[in-house]
Amino acid sequence: MNCTYHIRNPISLICKAPHKCKCQRKLCVECQYIHGVDFRHTIPLTIFQEMAMKKLKDSKLYETSELTKQTMAFKSLLSQTESMLKKIWEELSQSIKQIYDMIEKENQSFFNLINENTNLAECSYTDLEKIIKIVDGTTLNDWNAQKNSFITELDKTKNWWEYHLKAFVQKSKEGIQQIMSLIKIQSNQEEESEVYQMKEDLSEMFTYIQDVDESIYQKILQILRREKVSDILAFLSKNNNHQFYESFINNLENTSDLQKKIKKIINVLRNIQDHQFNQVDYSSDNYEKPREDLSKMIVEYKGIIDFIKFLVLLTSIDVKFIQCGSNGLNLLVGMKIDIRNQSFENIRIKNTSLIGGNFFGCNFNGSEFDNVDISGVNLNGTILFNCKWKNLKIHELKKLDGHSSCVRSVCISPDGNTLASGSDDKSIRIWDIKTGQQKAKLDGHILNVNSVCFSPDGNTLASGSGSPFGGSDCFIGIWDVKRGQQIAKLDGHILSVNQICFSPDGSIIASGSSDKSIRLWDIKTGQQKAKLDGHTSYVMSVCFSPNGNTLASGSSDKSIRLWDIKTGQQKAKLDCHSDYVRAVCFSPDGNTLASGSYDKSICLWDIKKGLQKAKLDGHSGTVYSVCFSPDGNTLTSASYDNSICLWDLKTGKQKVKLDGHNEPIRSICFSPNGNTLASGSSDNSIRLWDVKTGQQKAKLDGHTSSVISLCFSPDGNILASSSSDNSIHLWDVKTGQQKAKLDGYNNALQSICFSVDGNTLATCSEDGSIHLWDINTRKQIQIMDKTYKNIFAQFKTPLFQNYLLPVMANKPILIISQQALFQAQGALILKGEFINQSGLDLKTVFKQKGSCFSETLFQK
Repeated sequence: MNCTYHIRNPISLICKAPHKCKCQRKLCVECQYIHGVDFRHTIPLTIFQEMAMKKLKDSKLYETSELTKQTMAFKSLLSQTESMLKKIWEELSQSIKQIYDMIEKENQSFFNLINENTNLAECSYTDLEKIIKIVDGTTLNDWNAQKNSFITELDKTKNWWEYHLKAFVQKSKEGIQQIMSLIKIQSNQEEESEVYQMKEDLSEMFTYIQDVDESIYQKILQILRREKVSDILAFLSKNNNHQFYESFINNLENTSDLQKKIKKIINVLRNIQDHQFNQVDYSSDNYEKPREDLSKMIVEYKGIIDFIKFLVLLTSIDVKFIQCGSNGLNLLVGMKIDIRNQSFENIRIKNTSLIGGNFFGCNFNGSEFDNVDISGVNLNGTILFNCKWKNLKIHELKKLDGHSSCVRSVCISPDGNTLASGSDDKSIRIWDIKTGQQKAKLDGHILNVNSVCFSPDGNTLASGSGSPFGGSDCFIGIWDVKRGQQIAKLDGHILSVNQICFSPDGSIIASGSSDKSIRLWDIKTGQQKAKLDGHTSYVMSVCFSPNGNTLASGSSDKSIRLWDIKTGQQKAKLDCHSDYVRAVCFSPDGNTLASGSYDKSICLWDIKKGLQKAKLDGHSGTVYSVCFSPDGNTLTSASYDNSICLWDLKTGKQKVKLDGHNEPIRSICFSPNGNTLASGSSDNSIRLWDVKTGQQKAKLDGHTSSVISLCFSPDGNILASSSSDNSIHLWDVKTGQQKAKLDGYNNALQSICFSVDGNTLATCSEDGSIHLWDINTRKQIQIMDKTYKNIFAQFKTPLFQNYLLPVMANKPILIISQQALFQAQGALILKGEFINQSGLDLKTVFKQKGSCFSETLFQK
């Protein structure tokens, strides 16, 4: 801007106000008045010139003696080095030449003694003596050996020089590069700053910064903490911050690239500081659509995720970025980014939701939360020293009454719409899965209902009851599911009906009992088709072959029996075991049967021939479970010796023994593709094993008591586990991350089962409660939601796992939760405060969830 007043009045003042001066810093008397700058920011022209000259003089920039001295020292060093290297090189070249000349001279001396033109009659006596030693002696051999030793030493010398010269050259290059980097830093600072246009769109803002490396953020945070910085923008914007850039020299080769990335960080932080992302709660319903769109855009970009993590950690340093860091943590939780076992020390989070966040093993020491929803957060194994958490939100469970005693068995109908439950309250209840309402109560039994099972078409339900000590109620009930009426009573057993099983086509029920018999029942007529006698003690296990023609049974009489379903005749008695037969299992093709026993062995049987194919020894404890891989090539066995064995069925040899658990294994399960084996143990852990290599892929910690049952989802991506710690855990098989904890039981969980499409999990407990869980939302089924449709699909098999459970005095309940469940098992807490929005101290909740308070430990 050219001031018109300067024509009449000379420039007499300099403006040094901290702004972009419209008068180009040059003011006359009149334009100073119009300029409107405080007089304190203007300096007379002559005085300003004197001030500038004095500043330059005081800086001693003209004193070059030290620079000259250092320059001469460098030149002298380089000159001396050059002379020294030249001398060494000449001496080395001369000594090497002398050795090679000596070797050639000695070689030539032998040829000079004799050749085709030599007249031996004229040779001297000395020469003849040498020639005779060459012909009869070892002169040439001795020389060749000595010559080879010379050559070997020369080769070693060459290699030594080559190695050290390369190292010297490399170090020299690094020294030169370090000097050049200082020049680049200065030259980059002198370049005109990049013009950054402020952005309203968060996705544009994040895209702009996606190429910044995670290591840069880590280094910046490290420096900020070391220097105790509280204003990141002021610190990063310093033009003379040489030490800051020098600290990156050893980490980054391209200093120019570093400068550009730091500038990008500054630009985005300035932009985001005044953006609504740093002003409002982005987790609220008002921002649901923008939040979803943003998450979809950034979830695949690691560079953006790294920046969001940086924003979260920045809250511990600069208060101006607390809200955007809080919104960033909400995004990370919503996108299910793996943030386990990370340090969030001293972070400050406010006005956001962290529902369902998995913070397993994280360090929250010194953190501050204000108005944060922590419902469903996994704080298992976290460190919570000196935390200040206030105005917290945690949602509670909704509970509905069900059976009045222990639930022993549950089963989902094939269409996934109905659930049947059998209980020690002597009743069977039919539940509408979509609404969670009880459809019918089936009375008829006068003793415990031990097992319930739907027919393949879902129209018929079978129930087995009785006591191990006998009684009038040791029968099987057949029920019309639609009408809720008993259509048949299958009497015959005189002791407890331990297990019932439908044939693959649903026309026959097989039942095994403590009365030593197996009975086959015609489902249409309700008549007993056959009573299979042969066992001399309890029938502990029954299993139909895949084609339904053969039934296998295992008994405490130490035998296995094969039965022809059509004739009811015993086809074979398979003797191999010397103790109870605990488990039997058919291979997928039905040609092989595996049996596990208390005698610590596994037997493989050829079903067609009725002969033992192999006996697999390797366990030192009871083999209580055997399971074929989906392709039928591998058998896995679990034992009370704390190990799992994988067996190659083609060779009959043990492929690998999976050691890792330190307590008996309670459950094993193959993934649908057969590549992964899951094992649950009394040591409270779950382990995932690579079936091909036998290596442990992951150890899933979270349960605080024995893992009783495992089940993969049909797509193999989720593993469900039940435990005697009264909880169900859902695990992401790929990451090993706990996706959810399904809580609400008063006693141990016994049985779990996925639906065919993997959307639903059904569970039952010793406390008599039945739980239905939506896997997609990781929530329990909502009871009265009329818009809730088509959640469940058909379950994989009509037969749900059946367990004989002890009678419990506790009143069972069906628990329905709309929210994820808060957990803090093993969290370590010292001092601090955890207050909810009503002002109540939540430390009691943490204690109930299994947290450990260090004050208590120190008192002990």
